[in-house]
Amino acid sequence: MDVSRMAEEASRLLPLARRVLTRYPYQVRSVSHLATHSNVMYRVETTSGEQLVLRVGSAHGNTRDNIDMEVAWLTALARDTDLEVVRPLPTRGGVLVVDEYDPTIEKERACVLFTWIPGEPLGAGGPFGYRMLGQVSATLHRHGATWRPENERLLRRWDRVFYYGSDIDPVVIANPYYDHIFGPEVRRTVSRAGELAEAVIERSWASGTPQVVHGDLHEWNVHLAGGRIHVFDFEDLMLALPAQDVAISLYHSRTRPDRDEIRAAFRRGYETVAGWPVEDDEQLDGFMAGRQVLLMNYAARTLPPREAVEFIDTTYPWLDWYVSTYG
Repeated sequence: MDVSRMAEEASRLLPLARRVLTRYPYQVRSVSHLATHSNVMYRVETTSGEQLVLRVGSAHGNTRDNIDMEVAWLTALARDTDLEVVRPLPTRGGVLVVDEYDPTIEKERACVLFTWIPGEPLGAGGPFGYRMLGQVSATLHRHGATWRPENERLLRRWDRVFYYGSDIDPVVIANPYYDHIFGPEVRRTVSRAGELAEAVIERSWASGTPQVVHGDLHEWNVHLAGGRIHVFDFEDLMLALPAQDVAISLYHSRTRPDRDEIRAAFRRGYETVAGWPVEDDEQLDGFMAGRQVLLMNYAARTLPPREAVEFIDTTYPWLDWYVSTYG
């Protein structure tokens, strides 16, 4: 991670963040950089002692329609379920998404102020919390099966490997410009894995029922506090099969020595709420392979070259195993 670049961007966007915060009914005591991923996050402390999080969106990281659907689903989940989910907070005028102009890029950035999520990431602990994560996953799926946004046709769909679209995530794997990242053997393996994953997705969609899912529900996007799971980062919500969303939840554990224990715990929790949606290991591995190919492409496109190569080298062995096993 390019820490200096992140710090520079956070410093540059701080005045924009402060302008956005003037639209809310809070007296702000301090604003500090919290994290940078696809967006820039700021910790906001009010004079009354509240902690909040302001997300300043990337001009290229998500569609404005998807952000509207994100806050709409979060509002519905808070109303309809007992899940602990992050809540978007309204401005004085009742708006949940603030579009603030950034003169440095001559575009607006979609900003959302959220409640603070307590606790620590589930990924920092052992397998214990995965049973709870499975319960949360199934509860989200149960709600997502019946909830529909106003502009459903604009909702992202995981019906192909590269589901973000070329406007947000252009595919660069075959581009000779990236030969320093994708050598011949790696490129062949990644391409073959993409073909196999695409076939799994097509078969699964032909017989399944897509619905609204979180799209990025994993151990680093939930916190454990007071015996409860707190869920955040809903910006990747999409239309997908529940089994695809499960694959995202279990993706990071696919190479862990306690993988089977984690999967069993997650499944036990899931089945306390709903039937297990995954057909078999081939389907689950296919969805995971599709996600890995997507992330490899994203890493090559967005990370500094050295970090991109490290990411590819670290994740390649599992993908090579996948192709050797299924293809």
